[in-house]
Amino acid sequence: MKRWLYALLLIQSISVYAGVASAENPAREKCTCDTQVEGEPNNGAWVKNATSCWSTEIKDRQWCDITVQSLEGTQAHAAIVIQLIDRKDDAAALDAALQERFRAFVATAADSQLPFNVDLARDIVPGLLSANQGILVQCVNALRDRMFGKGGVVLEGEGGLRCRVGESSGWLRLEFQIGDVWLAYMIAPPPT
Repeated sequence: MKRWLYALLLIQSISVYAGVASAENPAREKCTCDTQVEGEPNNGAWVKNATSCWSTEIKDRQWCDITVQSLEGTQAHAAIVIQLIDRKDDAAALDAALQERFRAFVATAADSQLPFNVDLARDIVPGLLSANQGILVQCVNALRDRMFGKGGVVLEGEGGLRCRVGESSGWLRLEFQIGDVWLAYMIAPPPT
């Protein structure tokens, strides 16, 4: 019952989801990676129908990669958002949910030929998530608040973790620096 209530609340709240920010490029917050952050995204990749993904960027080499975890119109996206919102006030449970998303990404990344040290990411990211539980709670609450028309947020955590909820797009973006690689987890707000 609680899940259905949250799902209904999320869907209804999107109807009041508003606004376009003046100086923000919402395309950058979505499932995209762009190694040159000026103007329109044109030096990387963009998955237009993705609603949850991980990207890796090596800016010095102008290289990026996107791993999709959910697509538009799938139950996976709603399940991920509900899982996060359900845990918005429980730092340890929210940390565990994001650790689960990271493990799913690493399992895929370990099988590919990504030019970054997956083992180093496996060593660093779980610790960053655990050390920044308060920031994670603030960020997921900002995602929920954005669905009710409140502004976005940019937060800096320990160890270089950054969290952003876009003013115009409403997307949540968590970023981690792993050596010379930036790893980002991006998730869309629920659909209207």
